[in-house]
Amino acid sequence: MPKLSPLHWLAFAALLFFYGFTVFALTRDYYLRHPTRPVAAQSPSSPNSASGALSQVGGSAIPESIAETNPELLHQRADQLFVEQRYAEAVAVYRRILELSPEDAEAHNDLGLALLYTGDQAGAIASLKAAVAKDPTLQRPWLTFGFVNLQTGNRAEAQEALERARDLDPNSEIGKEAVRLLGILAAQQ
Repeated sequence: MPKLSPLHWLAFAALLFFYGFTVFALTRDYYLRHPTRPVAAQSPSSPNSASGALSQVGGSAIPESIAETNPELLHQRADQLFVEQRYAEAVAVYRRILELSPEDAEAHNDLGLALLYTGDQAGAIASLKAAVAKDPTLQRPWLTFGFVNLQTGNRAEAQEALERARDLDPNSEIGKEAVRLLGILAAQQ
């Protein structure tokens, strides 16, 4: 085996360093240009079927059969989908929650907002009417009902709902938001 001089070893080390840096730079550039995306759950085949949206329960070790029948876990999953702006999938999960707990005013509220963002204004208003009918003491459904009516041009219903939200607790964050929306409504008149 030939004996290498220190200069050869130095050149060899520089070559290895340059090679490693080049591989690193090219790999980094590739992943910056092509970021990995999380695998999304398949969307349900019908809007009334929540099974497609429930097949992936947040990557947890919770069995799917429990997640499909536990309203608390379903709320967490639906809220996660909503935050990710996957509104159609969230609608399916909110509907599943309402199959299990038809009196859940918060689920009706969340379903109404998700329906609004999917473009179903009539469904949103119907769901929010159910929310305020189920528990008229909850402030959030009144605020959402007012917001949706404001968005759809139903000014009288928007004002009535926002006033109810404000009157339930004017000092809460929801009450302050109702006051802000009432101000926008008044400015539009």
